[in-house]
Amino acid sequence: MSPPDSLTILVHGFNKGSRDMRYLARGLFERGFSVLSVELPTTFGSLEQAVRALARQIDPAVARHRRIHFVAHSLGGLITRTYLAQRKAQNTGHCVFIATPHGGSPLAALAHRIPLYSAVFRPIHPLRPGADVAPLPAPRNYRVGLIAGNRNTGLLGRLFLSPSSDGRVEVRDVAARDADEFLILPYGHKDIHHRQATLDAVEHFLNTGHFPARDPV
Repeated sequence: MSPPDSLTILVHGFNKGSRDMRYLARGLFERGFSVLSVELPTTFGSLEQAVRALARQIDPAVARHRRIHFVAHSLGGLITRTYLAQRKAQNTGHCVFIATPHGGSPLAALAHRIPLYSAVFRPIHPLRPGADVAPLPAPRNYRVGLIAGNRNTGLLGRLFLSPSSDGRVEVRDVAARDADEFLILPYGHKDIHHRQATLDAVEHFLNTGHFPARDPV
């Protein structure tokens, strides 16, 4: 259970909305967390447009709470990073980025080659390998945990990605140098944030700054 003066922001990914974070939102709320799910233009808007939309929706709440945690899925992690890099808020709490492609996704690179695709679906740009990833402010007084999935499902994933991926993002591309902990769970990209093991890991990290110990396989 989080302190009464803290708030957890839930940030959805590409071509999704706040409903896609409903499982985590409900689960965290039932476990005593105050939560706020945002609605961002992650289908047609640019990264900067998404960051501005995030700021408009959460800045009033950030000013009212002692500590602000972030839980983000996929592109939502890159949006959150950019927000934190720009705002440098002193009351930032722990952050969990789930299946966020810090190293980009080969599937985004393929989509970018389709004529006009990335001109219409502008969030594809920051998802490509080699795209700039905003570094988190340093020094910082909060911890960052990354969760990757390694269940490669779907035709595109099997055709273009290794078995060590979630069907959209390679496990290695979830890694980031400025993260504190890294956890791999046996789920795919579309369902990893709808699983109890993920919810349990997120709750534990927000409370302690660490992922729970897992039994050796």
